[in-house]
Amino acid sequence: MELMERVREIGADALSVGPAGIDEARHALLLEIAREERAGAVPTRGRRARWIGGSALAGGLAASALVIGFVAVPATAPAASAAEVLEKAAEASIRAAEEVVPAGSYTRIDTAFTWATTYDEQMPAGAKFNNASRADAEAVLLIEDESSVYVPADREGEWVRERTAYHVAESVGPRSAEASQTWGREMNPGAGLSGVTRYPAGIVEGGRDGDVVIYHLDGRETYADMPADPRGVVAWFEQRYGAEGESDGMAHFFLETLGDLMSFNLAPADARAGMLRAFASLPGVEVVSSDGDLTTLAYERGFEAGPARVEFVLDTARGYIVQSTNWGMGEYDEPVTFDGVPDWQSRTVSTVSTVDAAP
Repeated sequence: MELMERVREIGADALSVGPAGIDEARHALLLEIAREERAGAVPTRGRRARWIGGSALAGGLAASALVIGFVAVPATAPAASAAEVLEKAAEASIRAAEEVVPAGSYTRIDTAFTWATTYDEQMPAGAKFNNASRADAEAVLLIEDESSVYVPADREGEWVRERTAYHVAESVGPRSAEASQTWGREMNPGAGLSGVTRYPAGIVEGGRDGDVVIYHLDGRETYADMPADPRGVVAWFEQRYGAEGESDGMAHFFLETLGDLMSFNLAPADARAGMLRAFASLPGVEVVSSDGDLTTLAYERGFEAGPARVEFVLDTARGYIVQSTNWGMGEYDEPVTFDGVPDWQSRTVSTVSTVDAAP
């Protein structure tokens, strides 16, 4: 029986409960399940490595390096609760697994990202970016990157990634021209990464300073030991991050998962469905707007480093997340100084399609 059905059966003979009440009941049920799982679990000693996804590591970016683009979703009166939307997408994810990619064809994941970086001319070389608050910055740059990954029908075959080098899409402020030139000269992390790269079986070898890290381009290491059922996913979140001293593993992993949409969208269908259902247990996830199969949801949370907010656009017909916009810790409350600069810190857009050939 699906968890949503269990929630709806609670008090079936009582007075009608609205969407908010269903969300509250679902949240309480999942938290209780998580507590039961944790009570019988063996404590984990030490810190466990976090796998945020191969695409971010391969690009040399921070774990939450995110993406450019805009999926226009007109504001409309939401007709469903967040729990209902997430359940619908989870069911769609399972159905999508039945669609077999024809032999010789590829699943193509297009990813585009942008992030905002501040510029402070007073800082020494190599430290001029992201060392000034937006209120004090002398320029703000929007950095763009785009890539396409071609996954063969037989995932043991050759994967292909076609990438465009990072570039300054927009620069505003009194030192905008200087900031653009300095970033291209000193800070461009994408130098040498553009072009077509091939990966047998999707395996990447990365690392620096003599440390070699081997992982898969789709970041499957993230989900290697994740249960498929929602209550198992909730317990997995809490155990994985509770061992690192974080009080709310669900919230932390939720924000990080949405930082690598390629990894999420290429995850096994049951893993995506389990995560979508588990996300519904987070208090405060709400529907912002909907337009056909696209629904925008939002979640925000206070952390020690500052508040964080994410808005994500969910394709409920296929179970994919097609856009994620983040207001990151420490940046959320700062004013935007220059006209034309978005108030978000980073944005990700991901599209999934089937194509006949790869570059």
